[in-house]
Amino acid sequence: MTNENNLKLDERQIRKGRPIGLPYQGSKKKISKKIIEIIKQNFDTNKTIYDIFGGGGAITAECLINGLEVHYNDLDNTITDMFQRVLSTDREFLKTLIVSRDDFFKIRDKETKTVDDNLKLLVNSFGNNRINYLYNKDISDIKHNLAKEIIKKHDTFTGYRKTETYIKAINDFKNKSYQKTRLQQLERLQNLQQLQALQLLERLQQLQRIHQLERLQKVSIENLEITNHDYKHFSYLTNTIIYLDPPYENTHLKGYSIDTFDSQAFYDWAYNMSKNNTVLISSYEISDERFESVFEFKKARSTFAPTSAGNRTEKLFMAKQWTYWH
Repeated sequence: MTNENNLKLDERQIRKGRPIGLPYQGSKKKISKKIIEIIKQNFDTNKTIYDIFGGGGAITAECLINGLEVHYNDLDNTITDMFQRVLSTDREFLKTLIVSRDDFFKIRDKETKTVDDNLKLLVNSFGNNRINYLYNKDISDIKHNLAKEIIKKHDTFTGYRKTETYIKAINDFKNKSYQKTRLQQLERLQNLQQLQALQLLERLQQLQRIHQLERLQKVSIENLEITNHDYKHFSYLTNTIIYLDPPYENTHLKGYSIDTFDSQAFYDWAYNMSKNNTVLISSYEISDERFESVFEFKKARSTFAPTSAGNRTEKLFMAKQWTYWH
């Protein structure tokens, strides 16, 4: 595989503003603007883009903003239902998604969950895994109550660090008398560092951007087609752009709707689809030698990558024969 960028990207053309998408594990929000600009600069964007492993909708949202026709698909209907719910709701609803640690685990353990339940788990979970609460037990009540108080008094998700309520809470915590032991001092310092970032409010702001997508970006979402099929369902496609962000090779699937993923079967399918479509695959590495790296996002690394994988970067891959077919 080559490390060279075979696809061009004039970064001056990248859309200004923040990326949009659900706070979802594996999300491509960090590079979604670049991915869509790469597609625009290298391929025929009169073709429909199929976002087949759509996840939190970052690629789909970026397509909509750029006026590109897109089909949003994910096998897990839970995530697409959440995306649609946020699109159709209002800001007052978003405020109700903050839940306490105790309520989080009650919702998590429910046998049947609503779309709103899943949104609460998503927003309030560590790594957006919908399994573990966002904050540790020692600090969770303080941060939960502070976030709710800021919303109640200041009605804001952004700029919370400048609010009187936030500043007072931080100062009060700093001004408490030091505990006697060194260990207690270190624990207090650690809790202060954790208190200073209210991820809950930051995530609600991410959801608000999805809600505002149509109004702020002046795009139509009425004709957005959303489906929940396995990738093989799309074997009929021809003359389209197919963007694929599958589970990566040799990575765990905790938090996803599937327990196993046959990477080799997927590569066989993607290679075959490349004959009549433009097929782009996001991954760190692809072991199948029929594919090569065509663009490397040198600053995009996995937040939760193990130490042994620390040097891996996000890349786009295509079948090696793509230059002959397109």
